[in-house]
Amino acid sequence: MKLFNGTTCAAALLFVSLLNAQPAGDRVTVRFAMPIIVGETKIPAGQCDIQLMRGNSDSVVLVVRPESGTAVSVLANHLNSDTEIEGEASVVLDRRGDSYHLSRILFPDHSGYQLAE
Repeated sequence: MKLFNGTTCAAALLFVSLLNAQPAGDRVTVRFAMPIIVGETKIPAGQCDIQLMRGNSDSVVLVVRPESGTAVSVLANHLNSDTEIEGEASVVLDRRGDSYHLSRILFPDHSGYQLAE
């Protein structure tokens, strides 16, 4: 089953407002207009910090901390993106049924992280 839909992701990006990107600290703050799913956890709408925790391999752990609710950690894989990102980082959501799932985080330097399934 193919879960990624480019058109849906582009539409989902309209709901994400990136507030602050600090690449040196590997932390991004976003505001989601609606609840999203991260791994198996539902994150409420509102401001959310996403921090990259690097290890010794190409995999990292993304720690997602909403302003209310429980923080969640998910495994992500490094990827090189051909997508041109200007200015700030971008958060990509996938639509699955009636919900939006965190899929990727892309940075202006063409690097990014894809959540492991």
